[in-house]
Amino acid sequence: MNALEKVVDFVAACALLFLIPLLYYAGRNRVSQAVLAGQAGETFLKRVSTAGEITLPVWEELERALFQFGCTEYKLCRIRTLYEPENMTGGIIEREYTADMEMLRENIMTKGASKLQNGDELWLTIYVNDIPAVYFTAVRTGEAYP
Repeated sequence: MNALEKVVDFVAACALLFLIPLLYYAGRNRVSQAVLAGQAGETFLKRVSTAGEITLPVWEELERALFQFGCTEYKLCRIRTLYEPENMTGGIIEREYTADMEMLRENIMTKGASKLQNGDELWLTIYVNDIPAVYFTAVRTGEAYP
């Protein structure tokens, strides 16, 4: 074995000895970011489903927590299912009304809170490291149906 091969082997061994632990640590860091962002989302959904409304301080707390844990993007959607009478036959129609993040934020800014009804579905999609994670809850307490 000549000197050049020994130097190349030594450099490759040193690179692997330093590179593998760095890659391992970076991977664990990403996993912990995803887990912590998911816990922040679950906490938000639990608070909102129990309170029956989304207020500005709770919304801002979610945004701060997600930003802190490396969340690049998130989406919040509310789905309300109502059973309405049909005009022609007198039957009942099931309709779903969806409110996206912009509508919810507009309600919060104008009315101070976005009121939720018992049975509303909340879908929170969190993107950490460009990987989506979807969280769901149904509102337990809220305004009575009209």
